[in-house]
Amino acid sequence: MISTWPILSGSSPLNRVFVKSSKLCLLSVAIGLVGAVLCLTPLGETLEEEGGLAWLFALRGETAPPQDIVIISVDQTSADFFKLADDPTDWPREYYAQLIDQINQQHPTLIALNIFFGKPINAITDQQLATAIARDNNVILGSYIKYKTLNPSSGGAAPSTETLMESIELINNAALSAAPFPLPKGASTVKQFWVDKESAGLRTFPDFIFQCYVLKKAYPNLLTLLAIAQSPLATQLPPSFAELAKQHTLSEDLEKLRDALALQATNPDHWQHLLNQAAVPAQQQRLLAAWLNLADHKSLYYNHYGNVGKITTIPFYQALNGLPPDTLRDRIVLVGFSESIEPEKAQGYYTVYSHAHNQTTSPIDLAATALGNLIDNTWLKPLRSAYQFLLLLGWGMLLSAYCVIRSYRLAITVILASGAAYTYFAYYEFVTAAIWLPLTIPLALQMPLVLTAASVIHFRHTNRTKTKMQLALHKLLPKEVVDNIPHQPDTMIMDTSGKLTQGVCLATDVCDYTQLSEALKPKALIDLMNTYYQTVFPLVNQHGGFVTDLAGDGMYAVWAHADHNQQARSNACQAALTIKQNLAAFNQDQPYPLITRFGLACGEISIGHTGFTGRLIYRAIGDPVNTASRIEALNKQLGTHILVNAAVIADLDDFFLRDVGLFILKGKAKPVHIFELMATQQQASDRDRALTAAFAKALALFQDHQWLPARQAFSKITEQFPNDGPSGFFLRYLENTTKLPEKSVDNQLPMIINVTTLSF
Repeated sequence: MISTWPILSGSSPLNRVFVKSSKLCLLSVAIGLVGAVLCLTPLGETLEEEGGLAWLFALRGETAPPQDIVIISVDQTSADFFKLADDPTDWPREYYAQLIDQINQQHPTLIALNIFFGKPINAITDQQLATAIARDNNVILGSYIKYKTLNPSSGGAAPSTETLMESIELINNAALSAAPFPLPKGASTVKQFWVDKESAGLRTFPDFIFQCYVLKKAYPNLLTLLAIAQSPLATQLPPSFAELAKQHTLSEDLEKLRDALALQATNPDHWQHLLNQAAVPAQQQRLLAAWLNLADHKSLYYNHYGNVGKITTIPFYQALNGLPPDTLRDRIVLVGFSESIEPEKAQGYYTVYSHAHNQTTSPIDLAATALGNLIDNTWLKPLRSAYQFLLLLGWGMLLSAYCVIRSYRLAITVILASGAAYTYFAYYEFVTAAIWLPLTIPLALQMPLVLTAASVIHFRHTNRTKTKMQLALHKLLPKEVVDNIPHQPDTMIMDTSGKLTQGVCLATDVCDYTQLSEALKPKALIDLMNTYYQTVFPLVNQHGGFVTDLAGDGMYAVWAHADHNQQARSNACQAALTIKQNLAAFNQDQPYPLITRFGLACGEISIGHTGFTGRLIYRAIGDPVNTASRIEALNKQLGTHILVNAAVIADLDDFFLRDVGLFILKGKAKPVHIFELMATQQQASDRDRALTAAFAKALALFQDHQWLPARQAFSKITEQFPNDGPSGFFLRYLENTTKLPEKSVDNQLPMIINVTTLSF
């Protein structure tokens, strides 16, 4: 009897191949399932919305907007032109009435005003607006949904109510109808719009405009279809859209029409036969198909055309003053508030394109985009969940299979090529059919997982790479950040959310760096700056700080601490003094001395990685960072070297300081109390103390609005201390400022200097 043990034993080559193949098979299924299951979760949906969708828009770029939609923008320019209030809801109603009359002279298809006329202003002008709206029976008004949170009854989630708010009855009854335009806000940008606000039982503003547009374009065809289908509705409806509009029952009639047609369209062959019998043109067929398709959807994804203004936009004042003939003929005209005017300034809506330019988008732009998507049937259509599951499962298994049958180099090449092919396919479907395929999960999750698996299978020597990476990271990041990376979850590594903490920020700048860069060749300049930073950086580290950013000759460093830590603030001040002292010795040996100015501020900052995948920078962000930079710049005007705000030196008794007053810095709204950090108490000389005492008296006179005594005091200081920058600054200020406020009962505040208005 022949033993089978050698074949089944662990030493058998066949068994090793079987075990290896089984592990790789399990790996491929696991990677496929990771992506497939993730796509069904809210996290997966967020990843695709925030990442994949943004990538697809970036790949496609801006595209041509619909030509049959025009926006009349109620903007700040128009308010200024007509000398009207910033809030356009307070404008005299005759302006809107005249606008409607001007538009109707050009025979538009429809006019839609996303404006809420919630209160009477003037009986005559209110009637004038109502008459203009009713004259051609082609105006749709906007309304809005008022949300109110109620007190929870038993400690649970607070219930809320939704109330539809419409314009005053006189104006509202004159319009075809009114509809709200609520927007579901995403994590960062607006991605969807409602067509049916189910919680309020309402069709929305762009959807109602679209339905009226379909009805106006295809009304005769609809009657013919109903007659052929022997629907009772065919005899109940008037023979023309104009007569239907006069009945002011459009909302109900639209629902009846769609229900009747949807019943006929349940059988595609029967529906197409009806269309052929009725000789419905191709354009009307497309509109009817898009209309009927909306019945199954509550919300749709935007297919944005581009940044703000991509859709033809005409300022209110231009439209009111008259436009060239046929500018608005056969077009849908949407009238609404621009993002530049109240109350739209506070809305803060961003799209994938406006967010990239740090611009907000107005609701009327979003409504126009939604309407264009509905008319062209180009709203984005994500795959159904089941199809996404199968696609990502198969994709993960396919990529993993390359690790089994290919060598490492070939596997990596094929995996990357497959990723490129998939990206192109997703892009092609996105551009040609408005189909949205998953991109973040297959490319940013599954493909990296497969690449990692291939690397683990074919390469075992990772310790050396790990060591090298740690050495490189230690040069870029604080030690505690690098050491904490192995202990973080995968999703939190290089997290861009940042860590909120209290901190002191130091900003530095080299005087006359621009002239220096012109005088030196690039190589010599780099060598000089590297030597300079070799002097500065160690001193920051020795005093407990960390350099977060460089910008040419400028440096930013932070001292982070959990609370308003006195030691951290003391360390930052000591670091600035030490750096100044060491640079004095450094400059003695340099043909090009680098005189450095310092600014310090403290407060709440966010420290962490900023940027995007592939380009993350570890830095501090927050008001203290900007304030430190502005304080540093103030040195140039005051002729000082180290300036700090009051929060930095609060309760610090070891440093010799000079109060230089209150300043409104560039970009700041509130005054900042500034002090000059001159030395430590032990290092301060008698000359320093005499200067500071004299300056304090002169500053007190200045802040008390005693201009002549203050001028005399500062003049006396400059005679005794001719190189004192702050005294010279205040003397020049008093000599060059023609209108100085006098002290009065109503003006008891200390004098504040606005540096942005200085002209000397």
